[in-house]
Amino acid sequence: MENQVIFEQQLALFPHKPETLGFLTTETLTWSLNGNQQQLVLDDVVGVSLVNLGEEQIPCLVVHSYPVIETNYLHLSKKSQRVLKEYCFTCPNREVRSQWQQAINNTLLGQPIDEIIKPRHLQIIVNPASGKQKAAQILEQVRPLFDRSNLEYSIKETSSSSDTKNFVNHLDLVTTNGLVVVGGDGTIHDAIAGLMSRPDRETAIKIPIGVIPGGTGNGLCKTLLELSGEAYDPLNAAFLIAKGKQQAFDLASVNQNGSEYYSFLSLAWGLISDVDIESEKLKFLGSLRFDLYSLMLICLLRTYKGRFSFIPHPDCQLAHQLGITQQGKWHIIEDEFIFLWAMNTSWAAHDMNVTPHAQLNDGAMDVLIMRRGTSRIELLKALMRCGKGQHLSLPHMEYYKVRAFRLEPLTNKGILVIDGELIDYSPVAIKVIPDLACVNC
Repeated sequence: MENQVIFEQQLALFPHKPETLGFLTTETLTWSLNGNQQQLVLDDVVGVSLVNLGEEQIPCLVVHSYPVIETNYLHLSKKSQRVLKEYCFTCPNREVRSQWQQAINNTLLGQPIDEIIKPRHLQIIVNPASGKQKAAQILEQVRPLFDRSNLEYSIKETSSSSDTKNFVNHLDLVTTNGLVVVGGDGTIHDAIAGLMSRPDRETAIKIPIGVIPGGTGNGLCKTLLELSGEAYDPLNAAFLIAKGKQQAFDLASVNQNGSEYYSFLSLAWGLISDVDIESEKLKFLGSLRFDLYSLMLICLLRTYKGRFSFIPHPDCQLAHQLGITQQGKWHIIEDEFIFLWAMNTSWAAHDMNVTPHAQLNDGAMDVLIMRRGTSRIELLKALMRCGKGQHLSLPHMEYYKVRAFRLEPLTNKGILVIDGELIDYSPVAIKVIPDLACVNC
């Protein structure tokens, strides 16, 4: 169906006089220049500003756009990135200019052009301790995009995990339309904990969560950018948030030792959690610490006895030869494990596509297992290939899509990690709650 014009008024590219009509549809803004039609795609537009230019104080409308530009670095590699491009239009008077402003801003939100809509108000949480401790600098890099967008925002710099939880727990959601985390996956975990500990948790958890990568792994942010067709970059993450589109997002309830909390990313046990936690003593090496420590542990090749019980998702394909027993709806594997890695997102970190088939709202967690009997060479191949999601076809790689699972370690010592955070080394039960949260995507 042809895209219908929803608004038309006089408009011209500055410094020309507005002697012809401009046209707005739900997808484009069109105007004439020297008898030729020009067009701007609204998918790239984040907002408009009002200015008066020249000695005559001509009423002008500035449209802020961030189109994708292909750059060729030293003719060796191509990179796609969003770059600011602004269009300044003259209007016949201030009244027409205000009409254009409202029509464009409402269209960007998918709302009727004649409705009076307040700009969204976002609460930005900055964790200065995340990753390389550059979250505050990253926010300053993307703030100009927010300032050009049809939104308002407040900034809160938190000092600790408990500070983040407490702030979100007491946040006034009546005046807040979105939560933005500038930090790592640990800060997102804390923000979700704050939302889910509120008396109004059922409505609070529905507030859209946006993520700007300021941590080390940034698995959720990478997942959201990939699903949106955007390159991994803080500016692109801010662009997604400014556009305001939303996607339902599964969370998982975690029960352990009589207490309940919520996970959005992953559970790791065995080699994966050992590398994550034990390599912190090599933090000065940056991300290289994971590679070096992985190699060391592959040489040592620890195994952990445990019991993994799960309820399969309808899309789960079970291999009968793997020694899976069944008790009612539960399927059980008891064995010596090298690692178990359960993911709610497709990316565990920005460079690790661990479960490429995982979806944000498929009602499942994707679980990878490698057991005793896997060679060191094959284990090394698995870790090397998971960066590009090419590891699932390896012979000893087991892949299960589950609605719920229980993990019971049967060894005295080991490490369990939820969303990158250390938890008690004791039995844990996880159940997926479909569509519980909401993210900008």
